[in-house]
Amino acid sequence: MLTGRIIEADEADRIGLVLRVVTDEELQAAALKTASLIAANASWGVRMTKEVMWSQLEVGSLQAGIDLENRTQILSSMTNDMQEAVAAFLQKRPPKFGSSAAPEH
Repeated sequence: MLTGRIIEADEADRIGLVLRVVTDEELQAAALKTASLIAANASWGVRMTKEVMWSQLEVGSLQAGIDLENRTQILSSMTNDMQEAVAAFLQKRPPKFGSSAAPEH
């Protein structure tokens, strides 16, 4: 990142900078597959994952980052989505997440 050097796809793949390399023809199908995997998750969890990820760029210390993640995990454990995820896992079925999953009080 500091050199600004252009890295070709094969090198990016080899050094672990990308998860996978696809051809131009495969790009749309690969993007839609990844999007469907994300969309299958609980929307609250996806939103909080993104929020914590971006917040980690600005935290002042490792402990502050750990505390933020810990808070989010605790909040997530109190959602209807968590109960559904556990039930689906135990019943060996895909989860059916609702549209609203704010933590219960």
